[in-house]
Amino acid sequence: MTYLKTDTSDYQKLMETYSIKSLLAKVLSAMKYDEHDIASFFNPLIEYELDQLVFQPIKDCLKKAREENRKVFIFGDYDCDGICGTAIVKKILDKMGIENGFYIPNRLDEGYGLSLEKLRLAYEKGYEVLITVDNGVSSREALDFAKEKGMTAIVTDHHIITQEVNCDYLLHPSLLSEDYRYLCGSGLVFLLAHYLDLADASISVLAMIATIADVMSLKGANVKIVRDGLKILNQGLYKNILALDKFYFPLTEEDVAYRICPKINAVGRMADIANVNNVVRFLLTDDSREISSLASQIVMVNNTRLQLSKEQNELVKREIRTNDIFNLIYLPQLHEGLLGLIASRIADETRKVTFVMTDSLGQIKGSGRSNGMVDIIAMLEDFRADTLALGGHEQACGLTIEKNKLSELESYLKERLSQYDDQITEEYVEVGRSDLTVEKMEELFSWRPFGQDRRLPLLKVTIEDMIDYVSLKNENQLKWITEDLEFISFNNRGYSHYLDKDSLEVYGYLQENNFRGKISYQIMIKDILE
Repeated sequence: MTYLKTDTSDYQKLMETYSIKSLLAKVLSAMKYDEHDIASFFNPLIEYELDQLVFQPIKDCLKKAREENRKVFIFGDYDCDGICGTAIVKKILDKMGIENGFYIPNRLDEGYGLSLEKLRLAYEKGYEVLITVDNGVSSREALDFAKEKGMTAIVTDHHIITQEVNCDYLLHPSLLSEDYRYLCGSGLVFLLAHYLDLADASISVLAMIATIADVMSLKGANVKIVRDGLKILNQGLYKNILALDKFYFPLTEEDVAYRICPKINAVGRMADIANVNNVVRFLLTDDSREISSLASQIVMVNNTRLQLSKEQNELVKREIRTNDIFNLIYLPQLHEGLLGLIASRIADETRKVTFVMTDSLGQIKGSGRSNGMVDIIAMLEDFRADTLALGGHEQACGLTIEKNKLSELESYLKERLSQYDDQITEEYVEVGRSDLTVEKMEELFSWRPFGQDRRLPLLKVTIEDMIDYVSLKNENQLKWITEDLEFISFNNRGYSHYLDKDSLEVYGYLQENNFRGKISYQIMIKDILE
């Protein structure tokens, strides 16, 4: 690991221009925002301004469907975004008095995207209007069928458009202004609900959860979506979500990311033991008994997922070849729904591009994760013709290949990845203890939420004012205590090694904790300089 100091030399100018303190100025400088992003940071959206040319035709279509008693079929996706978005659209249609039904496919048996078979069944059952949620822009065959049968097709999706979308109405971030270009699927249909004047507390919370779960850029409208949703959730106004855990208020975006999103995602991943459509029912019900029962089932599925992930992660780790420049691990017994989770963990631990693959319906299916330095989907582009399916983005991908193509994939990766510099470099911001006063940390965290494209940077700081130094559960878990800040590490190399140091230089991430109204600050140490 090599550390590279981030140039934050313009922080004083930011302090003067925006009347802010040094810590916030240095963090903002490290984000490398352009003028529009900086302006949006300090002047976030107060009200949504939605393009009538995009939203009004959909509104008119839905009103016509209601007037003509046309049934609407909602086709969603099995991840958190698709689940939440499906619940939002069903709420919209229920409020409008439109007869509707919904379906989310089985991840393991049916895979991603609008299914021609399910659409044909819906048509035979009398559905005349189709609404996709978090999918659809790549579903040419199914949309052609809808057109052929005279169904009205409304596609709501945020994935990259690579071909003409054969639908009657399209709701996509590319059609909206700059502040709305970062929306997930649930964010799009939340704005539709807002345009229809049908958004309520639960719809706002669902859009917030999905935005965090899909790791969307926290810019423009997404900042307002997350802030507003957290505010509502912290008022206790959506008991369904709060039934998923024992929470202490206030909840932050980190609580949502680590304690809510994985539970909703788990049911879609574990499609062999649970039906993801029941999560939509859980999100929509007002019955307290049903909420409690379904919440318990969701938590149980997630616990099973956690245990199986742990076991299979250990299996995969045994297959790692430390001298290879990448990880390509194929084990037929792996659970298909867990491949991405395991690949992410192995990539983080080894700092190498990682592919984890298993058998699926007579083929090999896998998930790939970048090491943070490689655009993984671009790197695979010249192998696309040898895949049965390939999709994703810079940091993550999914692919399916014939079994006889595995060795070809390995050869391709060896050739392509040998061209990349495998030295991992992580940038940091150098701060002094004078930057880390309670007042300055309070100012920084007043600008929450933080997340994708709005992350708190790695800090380099010297600890000189230690009051105490303790070992936690064992000698590798250490805590240094200062007057207003704790420095905590879970991965150091021994207690005695640092015992007599007068000062320590560390790399770490700043965190704010608010436990029952008591706020404290800590730096989670990533590394200690010798």
